[in-house]
This record gives sequence, C-alpha cells and structure tokens, in this order.
Amino acid sequence: MENQIRIILPKKYDLVVGDTFQLYYRGVIEAPNPYVYSIVSICDKGRNFPRYFEYAPTEPGQHKLTMKVYDAQRNLLGEAETLLNVVAPKAPEKTTNILVIGDSLTGGGHWINEARRRIVETEGEPAGLGFANAVNFIGTQKGYYADTRNEGYGGWHWDSFLYNVPGAMWIDCPNNRGVEDQHSLWQDVNGAVWQLETLQIDYLKFNRWKDHTSPRPEHGPLIHYANAVDTSPIEFKSSSNAGGSPFVNPETGKIDFTDYLKRNNLEKPDVVYILLGGNGLMGTEAMSNTRETYCQIVINKGKQLVGFIKEAFPNIKVKIIGQPMGSVNGGMGANYGAQLPLTDHYDIIHYKMELNRCYQAWCLEDDYKDFMEYVDLSGQFDCEHGYPCKEKPVNTRSTVTERMDTNAAHPTADGYKQFGDAVYRNIVASFCCE
Repeated sequence: MENQIRIILPKKYDLVVGDTFQLYYRGVIEAPNPYVYSIVSICDKGRNFPRYFEYAPTEPGQHKLTMKVYDAQRNLLGEAETLLNVVAPKAPEKTTNILVIGDSLTGGGHWINEARRRIVETEGEPAGLGFANAVNFIGTQKGYYADTRNEGYGGWHWDSFLYNVPGAMWIDCPNNRGVEDQHSLWQDVNGAVWQLETLQIDYLKFNRWKDHTSPRPEHGPLIHYANAVDTSPIEFKSSSNAGGSPFVNPETGKIDFTDYLKRNNLEKPDVVYILLGGNGLMGTEAMSNTRETYCQIVINKGKQLVGFIKEAFPNIKVKIIGQPMGSVNGGMGANYGAQLPLTDHYDIIHYKMELNRCYQAWCLEDDYKDFMEYVDLSGQFDCEHGYPCKEKPVNTRSTVTERMDTNAAHPTADGYKQFGDAVYRNIVASFCCE
C-alpha cells in the first residue's frame, strides 16, 4: 500500500523571520482530491491545519518537516520530507540585478512587483524591509509597473526564447473582453483557429491554436469558435506579428546576450528567475507523448536556454520556479470547455507535479547544482482561493448560487501576491540575509 500517492516536496523552503509561511496541501499532494485522505505534517515548529501547514518564524534556524498521507484504514500511502530554512533579513552591500524570464504569469509584472515591494519599500501589508537598493529587475517588458522589468510573454514556452520566429499576433481593437474570455478560441477569415491570450486596453494578443502554421489574418473579423462568454465577433482593421525572442540578435538570427544587453542598455544580471512550462499542452509534442516523456522534452529545451545563459554569464545564478496548480473549481471548464487534454483536470495536476519533480531533479544534476536552484511555488500558492471567480446558480432551476472560478491559469491580484511571497523568500535567503 505504501507510496500510492506522491508528495512532491522540494529539498527546502526558504522562510524569513517575521513572515508567515503556509504550505498548501493541494499544491504538493498528487491526488484528484487530497482531502479524502488523512494528511499529517510533523515538525518541531508550526501548526498542522486541514488545508495547510503554517509557521511564522521569530528566529533563524532549520527545521525538518515530514508530511504523511494515510487512508481510512491508517495505511501509509505517501511520505516526504523537506527542510524549512529560516533566515533573518539583512540589507545587502550591493544591488542584485535580476532577470525574470516567463510567460503571461510574469509579463504583467504582478508578482515581481510584490516581491520587489516587500524588499525595497516599507509600506504595505506585510510591511516591507526597506532595503531600497537591494534589487533591480531588468528586461525590455515592464508590464503594469515601472520597476518590474522582465521578459515575460503570453503563451510562450522554453523554446520560444531560442528562436526569432513569431508565432502569435496582436490585433488593433478596443478591448471589451473580460478574464472569463481569456484562452477562448476564435476563427479567422481563412478558417484558422486562434486562442485569445493577452488583454490590453487597445490590443488583443492571440496564439496559434494547436501550433497551426496558417498566415495571420491582415484584418477581421474573428468569429467565435469555443469557450468565450462574449461570443460577438471581434472586429479589427490591422494585425502584426507579436515578435520573436528578445535574446536573438536581429542581424545574425542567433541568441546573443551581449547584444541583448547592449541593444537595450541593460545591466548584466546576477541571477535569472525562470517561470515557464504551463503552455504547450495542446501542442503536437504534448499530445503525442506521455506526461513523463513530455516533461523530459520540456527539460531538454530548458537546458538549451540555460546553456546559452551560462555561456554568456559564467558566474550567473539560475532559479527555476516550479509550476503552480491551476484552478480546481471550474476555471478549466470556463477557459477550455470539454476538450482533451485540458478537460482532464487530474491529468494537468499530474503533468505539473511531474514537471516540478523534474525541475528539481535537473537543478540537482552534477552539471547544474553549483549554479541552479529549484524554487517551489505550487506549495506556497493557494490554488483553491487564488483565481478570479463569480457566483453561479447551482443549477439552471435554482436561485441558490455557488462560487465558480472563471479563469484556469491567471490568478487574482491576491494570488499573484503569493507568487511574489515565494520569490521574496528566496531572494532574501539568497542575497539579503545575515
């Protein structure tokens, strides 16, 4: 009976004195519904609650946490250990330049803004550390905040950064769509299907559905194909390519980080944080392989990008941020309808859990362990209460309502703050502690 359920814990979690750490069981226990089991967290510090383990440290130190899962007959189904590494914050002597690479979870700068606030400012809740010159985020994209520059692009994968081949398109039109229409599908005048990815005030970004290679339409309309709430046609007069990798030299067509820094007047990074892996599940590679095999394909592409980074910056530190779990309360259906593989919620859980396990294994390989580290996000993000939602009738004949998520992958403002908390803890433990 042992080890029927996997618990995907990292080797350690970084904690900061004065900051409340919560470890959510949905994010680390690989099961359709972990709450049908008995979950026990054992540690000399903190408290074990039904949905999470909690610890608000008051002094630095290290503490082993053991998590066990039992069935109703008290059979042990799974067990894992992690180390709670508690540090005391201290203002650093020099600024750390941080390059963040990611997809739509990063592009808006939401979680970067919270991590930065907690380090450099004193206002807000929780109060910031006030280490004014501790960190500097570099990049060509700034999202919604002036000081959260990054390289985050909606719908991108690891290999999107390796080539200068645009796959997405921007259309010029007033945006009257809400988050409930994000990832809905639309058909152009030539019959090709596009997925709505990014919503801006006067522009919408669409990715190619299932990696089709049809030319982008020069003008509208886009006709509703699936999964939108607002199904009215999207009219637009012009479109443009979304652009290729910012790291590719436009003259040589090859990755060139020296040119990237010079062309954009950027400082050399000291550390790179990478949050990628959530896109591509409708692509040919993902749908034609097992989840385990596809995860290895993802890792191999990741190694290519990290190889270029390490070659350009020999002293660099690279942090691989694990994937958060998606919506567990209707967001998958709201965004993706009932098509495989995205309608199989547990299959997506299995993919993300396996990818997180592979990320950590990669960071521990001999060729990478001296400069790479895995930062677990999934356990520090409350996926049950982190996504946009609305009240919906419990059935078509009732006035009683229930809360239902309206987005599968893009958190609320509070959800993004939990992303920022996880990275804040790692930044402090790595660069701003005693």
